[in-house]
Amino acid sequence: MAIRTALVVGGGITGLVAAAALARRGVAVELVEIRDALDDGGGVGLSVMGNATSALATIGAAEAVVAAGMPADNFTVRSHDGTVIATPPWPPLGKPAWPGQIGISRADFHRILADAAREAGARIRCGVTVGSVAQHADGAQVAFTDGRQGDFDLVIAADGLYSRTRQRLFPDAAGPQRTGLSIWRAYVPRPDGTATTQLHFDGPHGVVGVCPINAGGCYLYCLHAAPDGERQDPEWLHLALRDKLAAYGGLIPDLAAQLNDPTLVSYRPLEWLLLPRPWYRGREIVIGDAAHSNPPVIAQGAAMGIEDAVVLAAEVTAAGPLGDALARFMERRWPRVQLVVEASCNTARNQAEHTPGFNPAAEIARASRVLCGPY
Repeated sequence: MAIRTALVVGGGITGLVAAAALARRGVAVELVEIRDALDDGGGVGLSVMGNATSALATIGAAEAVVAAGMPADNFTVRSHDGTVIATPPWPPLGKPAWPGQIGISRADFHRILADAAREAGARIRCGVTVGSVAQHADGAQVAFTDGRQGDFDLVIAADGLYSRTRQRLFPDAAGPQRTGLSIWRAYVPRPDGTATTQLHFDGPHGVVGVCPINAGGCYLYCLHAAPDGERQDPEWLHLALRDKLAAYGGLIPDLAAQLNDPTLVSYRPLEWLLLPRPWYRGREIVIGDAAHSNPPVIAQGAAMGIEDAVVLAAEVTAAGPLGDALARFMERRWPRVQLVVEASCNTARNQAEHTPGFNPAAEIARASRVLCGPY
């Protein structure tokens, strides 16, 4: 029998989409977020690829994402000095209904998803999370950290890369692994006439990109090889990123010169995760970054979490036993997620290490051909 109640743990991208998708299908949904308020976690921007936009259409959020962001059907590949090498189209993900890619600020994206979850009828509570779960024949009894209790047909953990739920359900599974790479991200003003992403592939670092996210701003990023344990002084992040970008031309020098505020720059080592299947035990399941995570070089990390949420909602609201529904979910999700994690790690590593003969565009195209298929 289809589920009637669900608890979603985590108010990030995947959790909000899951809450909206389930509530739109008639499930009574409660979402808990350990932080005191829903927010984007301090992110700058992201690329929403067409397959993600197609999935967002099922919760009524796609049009708002297009309106708030910078949609584009192509991008430019440039040398480190800014010379245009090619202007290929984005892979035809989401076509013909949606743009190949949408650059958008994380704050706007998070707001749109939260609105979609609330409008669908999901109940959202912040400043609280799960204390314990006791499964029984007909459901899962949850004790919350605020002393309240509740009974649910399904508990969905979308509590991120360092998921406590994953650690509890799968204590022997390996956690996040270092990739040997780090990424810088910064908000910069959008130069006039810059309407689509620019990727610099052949410089001293893995990739340097500029992604317009709205009428006023861009998301500037730099991915590079970094030794384990490398640290950066948060007070000098803007100056350190300027140094990283010194060898680049085109728009990069002007954008780098505008890096004057360290609070608008972030730096972090990149990790990857692929939890062995299945991702569930009884009436609890982990999805999104809690189950799989990868470097952002093919712009599919958020998309995989969004697809997880929409597919899970469809399967668990179909007729039949819950165990069968979760098994179908795994059959649909595993091949796509495994492909994205492996292709992303391979692309990022070879770019950062400047592997002779490696063609990042070919690796991205290989993954995209598969991702053009149904999720």
